[in-house]
Amino acid sequence: MTTQIIPTTELQAVNTMLSTIGEAPVNSITGTTTVDVSVAKNILDETSMSIQSQGWNFNTHTNYKSLSLDSDNKVPLPANCVKADANQQYRNYNYTIRNGFLYDMEKHTDVFTSAPSSVDLVLVQQFEHLPEYARRYITMKASRRFASRFIGDSQITKLIGQDENEALMSFHQADSQESDINILNGDSNTFSIINRTTRRTY
Repeated sequence: MTTQIIPTTELQAVNTMLSTIGEAPVNSITGTTTVDVSVAKNILDETSMSIQSQGWNFNTHTNYKSLSLDSDNKVPLPANCVKADANQQYRNYNYTIRNGFLYDMEKHTDVFTSAPSSVDLVLVQQFEHLPEYARRYITMKASRRFASRFIGDSQITKLIGQDENEALMSFHQADSQESDINILNGDSNTFSIINRTTRRTY
């Protein structure tokens, strides 16, 4: 029988973490679980949030347009939004997220006369909605944290750290490939220089 290879599930990630402290794999991470499983799941969620919050190609939505004012003239953001900013076309605005709403840092208010036509948002995704390279890196980083907190063995933590570093390199490489980054438009500063308006000289 051929083994079906699928992307890493949350259950597989937790079992990987349990294996770092010599625990046997489990069949479920829902319902009533052991303390080890509960802690592992919490660390996996914590790690996923900390990594995703930085904003990557797979969860950064540029020119997000589905914004509207509510009855209080505020702009509610998606529940999974962890970062909001003005996009490249509106760099003269300075937005952020505050209490679930878009906030204008220049005017010091979350009340708008009209909703911005578009913004850049970072939206955190469920583990199993992530690309495999992200799942792998999150799993290895969470495994190191889990082992460090549970057993505190520096040698084991060091070994896991090597796997984490390999996963991190693959993560950066894959995310860069997906976002088509190159030396000419890889960041906002370079982009603005290349695309600045040509000035005439007389």
